[in-house]
Amino acid sequence: MGAPADFGGGHVHLSQAQSRSADFTRLAGVARVMKRADRLLFRGMLLYSSLVLIMLLALVYIAQLVAKSSGPGHGVWSMTRLLSYTALQLPDVAYDLIPLALLLGALVWMSILSGHSEVIALRMLGWSVWRLEQPLLLVGVLGAGLMFALGEWVIPVTSPAAEAMWANADEPGAGFHNMGTQGLWLRYGAQIIQIGAVGDGGKILQNLHIAWVHQGMVGVDAMTTASAAAFKAGHWSLRNVQIFAITPDQIRVTRVAEMPWSVPLLPDTLRSFAHPTRTMTLLTLWQSYRDLQSGALNMNRVALAFWRRVSYPWVGLVMILLAVPFVTRNPRGGGLAARIMAGLVLGLGFHFLTEMSGYISVSGGIPPLAATVLPIAFFAAVAGLLHRFT
Repeated sequence: MGAPADFGGGHVHLSQAQSRSADFTRLAGVARVMKRADRLLFRGMLLYSSLVLIMLLALVYIAQLVAKSSGPGHGVWSMTRLLSYTALQLPDVAYDLIPLALLLGALVWMSILSGHSEVIALRMLGWSVWRLEQPLLLVGVLGAGLMFALGEWVIPVTSPAAEAMWANADEPGAGFHNMGTQGLWLRYGAQIIQIGAVGDGGKILQNLHIAWVHQGMVGVDAMTTASAAAFKAGHWSLRNVQIFAITPDQIRVTRVAEMPWSVPLLPDTLRSFAHPTRTMTLLTLWQSYRDLQSGALNMNRVALAFWRRVSYPWVGLVMILLAVPFVTRNPRGGGLAARIMAGLVLGLGFHFLTEMSGYISVSGGIPPLAATVLPIAFFAAVAGLLHRFT
């Protein structure tokens, strides 16, 4: 009687083992499908984002060739210099275009997949919108890394080189950069400094006016003018100096050929002011922002540039989060051209909102950090709403 019972139990165990083996096989198959889908989404996103970026850069390059073909109006301007000058501007342009390229690349790639029903198939497998976005966001992280590299190591070299070429300087960084009709204003301690021009990598200054003020800026003790200032061996010296000592009774004028100047100004900081804030590294921006905040002059322009440098590389991720639910909400609604147009409108809308908040911040209307975060937060909130109703 015992033998048949033993045989029946063995048969049950064998069936359970076969069932587990079949389950493992199905799970392994699903895992392979998911890995294959991840690779497909990642490679397609990388391909189309790269193609969009290359096309946009080519269009800008051609437009710049036409716009700058006449040259600066002085010096020698050949076709070789024109091509070189325009090429040196491309990293700066790429920095601005990468988020837009990620947005358009995501729209194009997801629209192609939707047209072939791949998106519908993945959704039927249980993939959420967030799961669809994960391989695309990896491409966005690569884009953020590329933007960081451009902003820190490429643009600080290529942009000044392009400026020097346009000014017919012999080499990048050479020559003097005029600081405009108002000059560059700084304050260190009791000194309020106006600088007319910066040259030689920040080691030579021209047309200086220095006011020595009372505590609380309630009066002026002396005025000093100098035709130039030079930085050597870690110290500054003024040349062709006139000192106007102001007393209640008279103004005494003293002229000296050269005198030491005690001020904690570093050439790197001054060199950064000779170019737009876009050419500064994060460290230089932070040092300039900290130095200026410690004085009486609050330059929101530098603070705004610092916070934008920190936040802008991540805008591409927000653009991807906008693009995917935009397509998956109605996979067969609208054509590719309509979605590309919608992407351009979104990109231009973000650019307009960012520029508008920047102008308000520079004029003192809102803090620089708020001016940087608000546009990104607004578009992130729109992306969150699209995810919620998808």
